[in-house]
Amino acid sequence: MKQKDWFKPRGYRHIDNKITLAEKSVILKKVSNERYVAKHAFLPLLYKTISERKYKKLEYSDGVFYRSHSDRKTGESTKKVRPIHYAAHIDAHIYAYYNHKKLTPAYEDLLRRTPGLSDCISAYRQIPAPEGFRNKSNIHFAKDAFDEIKRRGECMAIAIDVKSFFSTLNHKILLERWKEVLNVKRLPDDHFNVYKSITQFRYINLNDLRTVKGGFDEREIAKYQKNGIDAFFSSMDDFRKRLKAKDFIVRRNQFHKQEDGKRYLVGIPQGLPVSALLANIYMYQFDQAVYNELYLKHKVFYRRYSDDIVLVCNIDQQKFVEEFIRNTISGDLTKLKLSENKTERTLFRYDQIGSTKRLQCYAIDPNGEQKVNVPFNYLGFQFYGYQTLVKNNRISNFYRRMKRVVRRQHLKAEKAKEKNLTDIKVIYKSRLYRLFSYKGIKKRELPNQKRYILTCNNLGYWNRELLELENKHRGNAIKYAYKAAEIMEAPEIKKQYRNHFKILQKTIAKHGFDNQ
Repeated sequence: MKQKDWFKPRGYRHIDNKITLAEKSVILKKVSNERYVAKHAFLPLLYKTISERKYKKLEYSDGVFYRSHSDRKTGESTKKVRPIHYAAHIDAHIYAYYNHKKLTPAYEDLLRRTPGLSDCISAYRQIPAPEGFRNKSNIHFAKDAFDEIKRRGECMAIAIDVKSFFSTLNHKILLERWKEVLNVKRLPDDHFNVYKSITQFRYINLNDLRTVKGGFDEREIAKYQKNGIDAFFSSMDDFRKRLKAKDFIVRRNQFHKQEDGKRYLVGIPQGLPVSALLANIYMYQFDQAVYNELYLKHKVFYRRYSDDIVLVCNIDQQKFVEEFIRNTISGDLTKLKLSENKTERTLFRYDQIGSTKRLQCYAIDPNGEQKVNVPFNYLGFQFYGYQTLVKNNRISNFYRRMKRVVRRQHLKAEKAKEKNLTDIKVIYKSRLYRLFSYKGIKKRELPNQKRYILTCNNLGYWNRELLELENKHRGNAIKYAYKAAEIMEAPEIKKQYRNHFKILQKTIAKHGFDNQ
C-alpha cells in the first residue's frame, strides 16, 4: 500500500511565504536537522472557527417544522462551533515531518507490542482494507461494529463521546505519553521544542487581518506578490512592525482549566498536521486499560475513532462497562470527561415480525425507557439490526447543498444576462451532474486545474505565472453511497438516493434556465 508523502504544499495564505514543491529538498534538509528544529522559533498560528448548523425536527399540530437556531428543551444554540488553528508553512512542514517520520513509526511499534490493540484504534491511521487495494475508511470501521452486533445477536451497543477532546488534553500526560512512545526518560531537544510549540502556542485571529469591509487588503497583497511574497506580510520585519503598532494581537493558548483553585493551560490546537496523531498517543494507556480489562477479561467489543468510543457487550454488562469507561477516562490516565448527554444506548434483541424473526433495535433513553426501531448511529451510518442506512442528516445535507449550488448558478446566470445584455439564461449542467448525480460516479479526466505561482524572470521581476495541473474527479456522494452499499453488503443504501436525479432536474427547472 502506497504511503502518503509527508511533504504537501499548502495553498493557504499565512504570515510566511508559501512553499512550493520545487523547494522540497531544501525544506527536507531543514526539518530533518534536529539542531535546526530544536532552535526553531515557531510563528503564531492563525485562528478561525468552523460552524456546523444542526437542524432540529419539531412536531407541531400543523405538521413538521425545522429550525436550526436552538434546542427545543434547553433553548441552547444547535450550531456546533469548532476552533481551527493552522500553522505557518515552514512550521506545518516540521509538524508533518515529525508526524510521518518520527512519531507514527514509533507509535505503530508500540501498538504492535500488544496483539489485538491495533484493531481498537481506528482514526488517523493507515490500515489496509480487506479488498487489498485501499486503506480502511469509516465505512469499514462502521461495518466492523455492525458485524459484531450481528454476530452477538441480542446485545447492547453503547456510543460514548469525549467532551471537548482536543481542547482539554492535559499537557503533563501528553508529555509522558510522548516520552513513552519514543522510549526515553527525557524528550530530545527537537521533540521538546515541537511539544512546547503545540502546548504553549500563540495565535492570531484571522479576522484581525481583515479590513473594515470584511475582506483582506488584496491590493496590498498584490504588491507583495510582485516581489515574490504570497503572504499577509511583506517580510518578518513588516510583521513585527505591524505587531508593535497593534494592528493585530498575538494571543496565547486560550484553553484553560480550573482545578483546586488554580488555573492552568490545557489542550492542543486542531488543524496541525500532528494534532490527530498526538490525540492517539495521548489515549494510548487508556486504550490499553480498556483492552486489557473489558476486551480480554469480559469479551467486550471496543473501538475508538478519535473521541468517539463504541462498545458492544452483553445486556447485563451495560452498567459495569459504562462505569468502567467513565472512571477510567476521568482518572489519572487521561483526566478527561464524557459528554453524558451524547451517550447512546441501543438494545438489540430478536423479535417476531409477522412470520419472520429478526434482530430489532431499541434506543434506551436516560430514564431507561425503550423506543423501538430507533437505530444505532456510528460514523455516519444507522444500524437497525436488520438493515444499514446512511444517516438522514447526510442525505438532507446532500440535497441542501445541491439546491444551494443550483441557486448560485441561477444568480450567476442572471448577472451574465445583465452584463451581456441578452435574454438567454444559461446553466452549465455538466458540473452539476458530475457533483450531484449518478453520472459523476466514475473517475474521469477534467480540464486541468489552473493555479498561479510566483516566478522571477531574468530581470529580477516577480510575476504570477499560470500553472495547469492534472485534475481528476474522484466521485461524489452517490459514489460514496454505492461504495458503502457494496462494502457493507447493504443494497438498501442505494435506495435512499433513488430520487436524486429527479430532484436535481426539478431544482434546475424551478429557476427557468433556457437550456434545460
